[in-house]
Amino acid sequence: MKPNEPSRVFRLGELAWDLSVAALLWGLFSPINAVVFFGLARLWSVRRPCFLNLGRFTVGVCVGPRVKFLFGVAFIRYGERGPINGFEILILRHSLMVCTLLSRDEWRAFQRRKAERRAALEKGGGA
Repeated sequence: MKPNEPSRVFRLGELAWDLSVAALLWGLFSPINAVVFFGLARLWSVRRPCFLNLGRFTVGVCVGPRVKFLFGVAFIRYGERGPINGFEILILRHSLMVCTLLSRDEWRAFQRRKAERRAALEKGGGA
C-alpha cells in the first residue's frame, strides 16, 4: 500500500456510503439525482490518473495539482504526428476526458494489419 493512498477497507466503506446516499436520493427525489451524485462522488474519489482504452478511443480521469476551474468543458488537441482530438470536462481538480488514440486513417490501417496477421496465423504462417 502506498503511504498517501487510503486502504481498501476505507475505499470500500466510501463506496458503500456513496451507494447508500445514492439509494436515499433515488427514493426521496429522483433517479437522475442519484445517478449524478454517484457519478460525481466516484469522480471525486479518484486519487491518481486512470485510463481505459476502448478500441480507437481512450477514456480517463486525471487529477490536477490544485483547483483551477469550478467547471469547464473543453475540446483538446495534441500530438506530434498530427492532431489528435478529445473532449474534456473539468470539475474542480478532476479532468474527465475522452480522446482518440489514432486518427481515422491510422486506425483503418491498424485494423487492416491486424486482420492480415490474424488471417496469416489461421493459415499457419507467421506474422
